[in-house]
Amino acid sequence: MAEPVPIPKQELASKLVQEIAKKGDEIPEKYLHKNGFPEAIEAPDLWRNNLLIDFSLLSSSASELEKLRSALSEWGCFQVINHGIESSFLEELIEVSKQFFALPLEEKLKCSAADDIFQGYGNDMVYAGDQTVNWNDRLFLTLYPDDKRQLQFWPTKPDKFRGMIDEYSKKLATIVEAIYKAMARSLNLDEDCFLKHQGKRGPITGRFSLYPRCPCPESVLGVKPHSDGTTMTFLLPEKEVDGLQVLKDDCWYKVPDIPGALFVNFGDLGEVMTNGEFKSVMHRVVTNAAKDRISVAAFCTPADEKEIGAVSELVGIHQPQMYKRFNIHDFRRMFFESYAQGRRTIDALKL
Repeated sequence: MAEPVPIPKQELASKLVQEIAKKGDEIPEKYLHKNGFPEAIEAPDLWRNNLLIDFSLLSSSASELEKLRSALSEWGCFQVINHGIESSFLEELIEVSKQFFALPLEEKLKCSAADDIFQGYGNDMVYAGDQTVNWNDRLFLTLYPDDKRQLQFWPTKPDKFRGMIDEYSKKLATIVEAIYKAMARSLNLDEDCFLKHQGKRGPITGRFSLYPRCPCPESVLGVKPHSDGTTMTFLLPEKEVDGLQVLKDDCWYKVPDIPGALFVNFGDLGEVMTNGEFKSVMHRVVTNAAKDRISVAAFCTPADEKEIGAVSELVGIHQPQMYKRFNIHDFRRMFFESYAQGRRTIDALKL
């Protein structure tokens, strides 16, 4: 399967979910999961205990480090609090993201890209093919490193949006580095181990997503089940509008809103890098019949020139290498093929 082809601007407007939702309660057939999908379990205590990491303790508490290791080994995800970003700032970032999606269509289209599916305003139609389509629109932006940003796709409205994205990127880069170091220490490795494999210029890509209100949430998914083609993903969800769910042992679990927390999930590249010690997690986003939902995701991947494979310290007689080595360009091609078929890309990489 070839990589998806971006949609020209003149075609994009008719394919935007936000525009479709404005027309009424009739959902086009291509969005419908005709057999529905399994319900998810509510387990609030799980997320407030085993899967809640206090970032401020990771450098000083052996028990918090062990909790991080356990969460990534068993679940491939956790929520992190006390990370140093003020809750008021995070709430404002969600608010200005909401304001962007509320702009007139012609203003948003100024940020669309005719030749790059990983930059600018659009939606997931570009790699849908004959698949059931996700119910969302999004704005993709390279956040880090600074010299890789393509500012022609960065919104100029709302006025403070660019400045807030820049500030969030800098704050997030500090958190990302600290968690990579904590991950390494939790496995008794040199704390710079994963940073070296990522490369100092490992990119962070932001995805600002809008999931419009949907009249039949029992048959429409905001994002269908998948694991991320990342090392690690950070998600800032909108308060009081749940949607994210994760898969564990064939059961789906709701991810609850915890004020001030960021949700962190491991991706396929991270599982390969840790030779299976930490797991990537399958997840999905459900829709809401009453409200729109906004989220801000940040995808962390290795530098383009890096060969991706298990760190040598995690390969040995008792733990053979589990996955092939590959480059990021080959992985992206495999990701789209696997996503189209509803499979995890990592399964095609097993030795």
